[in-house]
Formats: sequence, C-alpha cells, structure tokens
Amino acid sequence: MISKNWEKFVTKYLIKRSNLHKNKLNKKNIYIFPNSNGFKLGAFIFFSFTASIFYQNNVGLLISIILFFVYFLSIIISYQNLNNIKIDPLTTLVPQNQNVYLDYLIHSLNDRERLNLNISNNESNIKNVDLTNQKKIAFKNIFLKRGVYEIPILKLESFFPFGIIKTFGLVIFDQKLHIYPEPIKPPQDLIKNLMIVNNLDENDYEFDRIEEASPGESLSRISWRHYSIKNKLFSKKFINSENNKEILIDIDLLNKKNLEKALSNAVYLIEYYYNKKISFALKYKEFTSKYSNTLTHKNDLLKFTANV
Repeated sequence: MISKNWEKFVTKYLIKRSNLHKNKLNKKNIYIFPNSNGFKLGAFIFFSFTASIFYQNNVGLLISIILFFVYFLSIIISYQNLNNIKIDPLTTLVPQNQNVYLDYLIHSLNDRERLNLNISNNESNIKNVDLTNQKKIAFKNIFLKRGVYEIPILKLESFFPFGIIKTFGLVIFDQKLHIYPEPIKPPQDLIKNLMIVNNLDENDYEFDRIEEASPGESLSRISWRHYSIKNKLFSKKFINSENNKEILIDIDLLNKKNLEKALSNAVYLIEYYYNKKISFALKYKEFTSKYSNTLTHKNDLLKFTANV
C-alpha cells in the first residue's frame, strides 16, 4: 500500500515536471531511487562501515568504502544512461477500433551509448533497448473512441549497470494523436447515388447511361441535350464512379440517422479514392474541402473526421 501511494506521488510529480520539458528526458524530469536490492546494499554498507569503525577492522572498513564507491558510481552511470534523451512520435493519425502500432524515434542527445533501457506505455513494454545515436521503436495499441487525444506517455527506466539503482522518467509529447473513425465500406448502391461529378458539360461521355428522369431529380443530373432532342427529361446515371474526374464525398448523404456510421463510410471512401488516384473532396454541413489527391489532403480530411 505504501509503495503504491509512493509511486502515485512520484508519478504525479514527474508528470508535472515532464509537462515543462515535453519530448525529452533531462535532469529536470528524471528520478533516481534505489530499488529493493539497492536498499539492502545501502543498509549493508552502513552497518559494515559502523561495525568496522567500532571494532577497528581495517579490512571491513576498506570493503565498506569500496562498496560505497560502487554504490555511488552506480547512481552516476544510471543517471547518465537516461539523461538527455529525446523521443519524437512518428505516428499521430490512426483509425479507431483497430490494432495499430505507434512508432517513435529515440534520439541520444549526447554522443554516448545507452544500454539496457526499459521502455513502456502502460499497454506493453520493451526491455533491454540499446541506444547509440537513434533508434525506432513501436508499441501496439487499440483506441476505442475517435477524437484528438494526448499521445500515450512513455516511461523509461534504467537499472544499469549493477541493478541496484532505478533511474526513471516520463516522456509527455507536445504532439496530439488524431483517432479517426474505423473505415467501413458503404453499400454499393449508396456509392453509386452519392458520387457527384464536378464541372459537368453536356457531353455524353461524362456519364454511363441515361434514364427517364424521376420527379424531384437533381437538375445537375439532367441531360439537357437529350431534352432538346426528345423534349423529355432524362437523368444522367454514373454507374462506374471511376470514370469521374472529381468526387465529392457528402457525409450528410451517407447516413442521416447515424453520424458515426456516416463518418466510417466517408473514411472508407477517402482511402478508396486516394488509392485510385482520383481527386476527392469532403462535405459536411457548411464545410466543403478542396479537391485533391495528395497524402496531405487525405490526412487533413481524416483529421477532420476525427474532430466532427
């Protein structure tokens, strides 16, 4: 019970300090404390030193002094093993309800080797990491809610070199983690009815076929050339949306009763048209994005769906 309360107190203190020094471990947010073996050795050194003076035992006194220097040296080395480390998150955009890996790049800000580092993020841990200049690590995670959150805190520990001193610190990140909805493929008929071709002219090659228009048909889909010839309203039908040069993904039309499902369908279409190299835009209420097919454009729209 005492150890748990002590750990909570230290963690709270380190979080406060780490918020002032984000993405880094330095002397401001590193904590050094003996582990159980360290306490035992410290007690042994103290009583050996006391007994050696009391009984005037020079050999015992010499051993006590040597062990004291080993103890002190362990503190210095363990501290240096963890000091001046920077961690940059490489993954800041992930889907909801899927097993994903969060990638990090660890930098040693000092030109020295770091040995036997233990790194954890409350879900899993990596033991005995050796770091020279920089190293990439990854942690498996699953996130159940979409939105913008703090990147999981990383805890670094070092028991190097003798396993008697525990040096540890927390790394809090300045970047945010965007969790977008899980991609779900919409029904095929919904895909056919949703896609809108931008900048239409009157040429038949821009649509697959025409059918007699239904009451209330959108005027943007009316083939006016056929109307001038047959004096009847015909609607343009876009069966193969891959013929379209630009696609507007309207979230409001995907699912009016369930926003979360509509967002999941929109995410699927964003990834689908990005992979097909077709320019696409996203619309939701008063917001309409630009048309593009770049990776930056795709990621910006995925971040938008995380924030809706």
